[in-house]
Amino acid sequence: MFRTITFLLVSSLIALSIASENPPQSVIKEDGARINSPIRDALFDSVIIPDVLDDFTPIFSLDLSYPKAHKPVSLGNRLTPHAVRHQPIYEFHPLTTTTITINPLTTTTLPSPSPSSPSLPKNKTYTLLLTDPDAKSRIHPIWSEMCHWIVTNITNPANIIPKPPSPSPSPAPALLESYLPPTPPPGTGYHRYVFVLLEGDAATAGNVSAPRERKHWGYGEVRRGVRDWAGEFGLKVVGANFFYARGKK
Repeated sequence: MFRTITFLLVSSLIALSIASENPPQSVIKEDGARINSPIRDALFDSVIIPDVLDDFTPIFSLDLSYPKAHKPVSLGNRLTPHAVRHQPIYEFHPLTTTTITINPLTTTTLPSPSPSSPSLPKNKTYTLLLTDPDAKSRIHPIWSEMCHWIVTNITNPANIIPKPPSPSPSPAPALLESYLPPTPPPGTGYHRYVFVLLEGDAATAGNVSAPRERKHWGYGEVRRGVRDWAGEFGLKVVGANFFYARGKK
């Protein structure tokens, strides 16, 4: 019995040592430092990477909430279709990095929200969107991806509810695709509803156009969507958040 317990303790210590040396879902920088991101980890755990997005290092924390229902979006929390009926409000903050030296050979860089929200670069503009990769269901994604919302020309990162574009040019955010409330069909299980923040050059912001249709983002094939649309307009993924929702049985 004593030998068995000793063996189990030694095995546990070895496993912990290996885990600490190889943290899950970390990014290895060119200088060898590891960047651990809870955002990235959650996207991997939910298989949003690679189903919706290619691997990336988040540089913004993306905060969203549904004010009428008093419900936040929190990296995979579960919300009801009733709670998400109305357009959410958003806020995003640059992630700063803190470098920690564990030993002379190991340096870890940890991203964390900036204590303040500095002005965004004047030469950049941002687009926020919502997509469903699980339409009609995760097992049978025959309508995937489904476009639910696109806000473009964002230059201010805090608490803005965008309005439809006006005939005259305006620096304010504009709805490129109106908000389509998530309504997962009954019996199709939980759907992943993914918010993605994209960064682009301000000079080309006016060239971004809505998809030809919501289903498959107009690309006509299963699993086509955000990745294709962002690539078409040269937009870079810089942040993401998501929630789960399912229809009533």
